[in-house]
Amino acid sequence: MEENKVNDYSSSSGYQWYCTPVGIRTSEISKAKHKDGVKRFVGVDLSKQNCWACIMDLQGKVILHEKFSLRSAKRDKLYEMLQPGDLVLMEASTGTFNIARAMNRKSGVVACVINPHTTHINETKKKTDREDSLFLARLILRTPIAELQLVSIPSDREMANRDVVSHYRKLDDVHKQMVNRLHALFFDKGFPEAGKMNNLHSKLGRAAAIESCFGTDRAYAFPKRIAKDLSKELSLLEELQESGEKQFARIVKQDDRTATLLGSIPGVGLKTIATFIAFVGDVDRFCNAKQLAAYCGLVPRVYQSGQKDAARKITKEGQAALREYLIESVFAMTKTQFDFPLKRKFNELRLRMGGRKAAVAIARKMVVMMYSMLKNGTLFTVEDEQERQEVAAYHARKHLPILGRYNQIRQSCKGFEEMIEITNSMTINELGVFKFLNQGA
Repeated sequence: MEENKVNDYSSSSGYQWYCTPVGIRTSEISKAKHKDGVKRFVGVDLSKQNCWACIMDLQGKVILHEKFSLRSAKRDKLYEMLQPGDLVLMEASTGTFNIARAMNRKSGVVACVINPHTTHINETKKKTDREDSLFLARLILRTPIAELQLVSIPSDREMANRDVVSHYRKLDDVHKQMVNRLHALFFDKGFPEAGKMNNLHSKLGRAAAIESCFGTDRAYAFPKRIAKDLSKELSLLEELQESGEKQFARIVKQDDRTATLLGSIPGVGLKTIATFIAFVGDVDRFCNAKQLAAYCGLVPRVYQSGQKDAARKITKEGQAALREYLIESVFAMTKTQFDFPLKRKFNELRLRMGGRKAAVAIARKMVVMMYSMLKNGTLFTVEDEQERQEVAAYHARKHLPILGRYNQIRQSCKGFEEMIEITNSMTINELGVFKFLNQGA
């Protein structure tokens, strides 16, 4: 059904069905900025310190093929070589988006970013930055923009949101490592019960564990000092984590619609919603739910050779933070006090493949659900009336840190009544994921 929707949209707008939403959008931007048509095609291949730029005219003749510095004091030379009517193509990598946004600010210049996995077939046996820039220039010359597998260029606010999520996720990882070091110290000194008897994730719990295990015994004087030092570092990290929750809340408040829709899924909390807003944003830039799942790295690697066709572990491409919080949401979903189809499916898969693999599989289904919910503007629901009442009661008591109860958030969302009306008129499958709306959406 989703493919048919894409086909109908593409044919009605003059684009082929295989054109991507980002490609179509970029093509429309190019038509608006290049009213007299594209005059030059530019391929830019980036590295950490330098880049190669290749400029071609309409006949495919190389006008310029030069190396530029990417240092902040010398980067302006790269932008100065651009002229109105230029169409620039770059591969997605570290720092690409900042350069692409700077190029798009120039009058008459359109810079687009392509998925590097779609440009692996080079025309030459040489693999150098110089040859890659030539290949990109030829690619943008020969291929319509709408047909390229382009990557959406995030705005300044989206980049700021991504920086916030990435930074505080790393702080969470450091906090986990420090707690593990403290627990290992207790275990090494003969106190494996310290983690069970006391909460090492809290300041008071750590202090109680240190005193109960080490006490005033001079034999444990130095281990006690190490434990106190680790506890001080953990206290500092926990203060930073509290400020991080406020930053996550700031991101969620930017999009109350997404917060309302995603928050209606049991187990989905503040960090998952904020990370989804930061890294995914508008789901319309994906053709279907499979593309979104691939962006999250929740699709299996496929190996094909002759008659052999094998699916391997997940790719783990895309955004690691988004994938991690989605899997955490699945485990949080299993801790709910009521039963519903998605939770039952997890318990069924866990018996067959283990908890971690089952969580990844359900996270994939959850991404498909999120795509459909955001696309159609519907809230999570289930078929069984008793289970539906339990889901409603869960929403009433659901608490998101800093933001308050989820029920208050969704009632303040614009268009909430419309979401309720659409949700009550949809068909649901056995997992609680709707197939289509009766309204024909």
